[in-house]
Amino acid sequence: MAEILLCAGLNPDDPDAETVVVVVSEVPDDHERAAARLAACGYEGDGCFHLVQTDGWAERRLDGDVLTVDIVAHPVLLRGLEVDRAKFTARSSYAPSVLRLLRVEARVDPAAYARASEETVLLTVPPGTPAEDAVALVRSGEEWPLVLTPPGG
Repeated sequence: MAEILLCAGLNPDDPDAETVVVVVSEVPDDHERAAARLAACGYEGDGCFHLVQTDGWAERRLDGDVLTVDIVAHPVLLRGLEVDRAKFTARSSYAPSVLRLLRVEARVDPAAYARASEETVLLTVPPGTPAEDAVALVRSGEEWPLVLTPPGG
């Protein structure tokens, strides 16, 4: 099941900043599997992959202490993800022509979230892998995350 973590120390330029991390795996659920496959669409950056906004982004909102993250993508991108397009009917709140691949919610500390960078990091792990283990692999440089910007950012 997809998870959200707030993690400090992932941004080498701002080690005190919190990073919103969404951890997904290649599981039978179409929505999580689609999000997991987004990494294949990223462009190589400095120790990470970036998803360009012509392909998709992350939409976030905080309501009290509940953080909701929507991972969205343009419909044409779904062809390359090898998922059933008909399973994706929810839309982006920012751009109605864009499809929501995955929605993840978690309780977070609002003060910590206030220190979070605008980018959302997406990590893909094998099923059953603890989210904290995935973050440790990114910190060590063994795994590269996919960085998603906010809409219009």
